[in-house]
Amino acid sequence: MRVTAARFLAAAARPGGEPRPGPPEVAIAGRSNVGKSALINALVGRRGLARTSATPGRTRQLLFFLINERVCLVDLPGYGFAVGPEAERRAWGPLVETYLRTRPTLCGVLLVVDARRGLEAEEEELLAFLAAHARPVAVVATKLDKLGRGAAAKALRALEARLAPTVPLVGFSALSGEGRAAVWRLVLDWCATGPGPRDRPAPGE
Repeated sequence: MRVTAARFLAAAARPGGEPRPGPPEVAIAGRSNVGKSALINALVGRRGLARTSATPGRTRQLLFFLINERVCLVDLPGYGFAVGPEAERRAWGPLVETYLRTRPTLCGVLLVVDARRGLEAEEEELLAFLAAHARPVAVVATKLDKLGRGAAAKALRALEARLAPTVPLVGFSALSGEGRAAVWRLVLDWCATGPGPRDRPAPGE
């Protein structure tokens, strides 16, 4: 996809604080240190659109980026190295889960993992959650450039063996651009298909 316009649209710090539903959305989920911001910046071809933090876990909001006025990439708060008051950390779960369950314009989720670490318990739980709510998901294995060619291929095979046949896997490097076209194909296919099933918001959400 040729990106001609990309801008920050909105942030949401609480369930129900998202912008009014509009263009189709694809969420980007993953640990705080797997390169989600680098993935977004590589996809749009702009270094500073999604800002990285020297301290993993600083992002406490859903961040909405509008691309070409036709699709939103939504950066979800990272997990694994979350910092901040305990009450804030507990609030992130409902924020993300409510969005994933009920957002009417959500078309799919990119689960970002470090190719060197693979899937861990949190990723397995998120994949099960998304399957239970019939949300399309693909796994993007980042930082392939930090592995040799043989090690990268081995890591991707190991990852693929643990995924359901319905979950695509894309190897990605923000440095070389490997996987960029494949990720955009997934995003655009999901957006063309439209949102999948979702739960109705609970009272008060």
